Amino acid sequence: MTMPVEYAAIKAGVIHLTKYFAQYLKGSNIRVNAISPGGIFNNQPEVFLNKYMSYCSSKGMLNESDVIGVLLFLLSDSSLFVNGQNIVIDDGFSI
Repeated sequence: MTMPVEYAAIKAGVIHLTKYFAQYLKGSNIRVNAISPGGIFNNQPEVFLNKYMSYCSSKGMLNESDVIGVLLFLLSDSSLFVNGQNIVIDDGFSI
């Protein structure tokens, strides 16, 4: 369960750019947010799934549909004042 350094650097860069552009576009009626999903199930080996699950709260790997609720929230007027945020959906994996 290790992460390549390139992945970590790119993800950190995307999160920072999210904050940068949210501030840069302030006052333009454009909101910039990021969604950071955990692992998405795609027929990974059982041993990997079990190891991954040991880091999670209940479900483990997500399905694509598990991200839709947050995406719909960010697209809706319910998130009018959410800007520059990174929303993590990972069943507690990153805690």
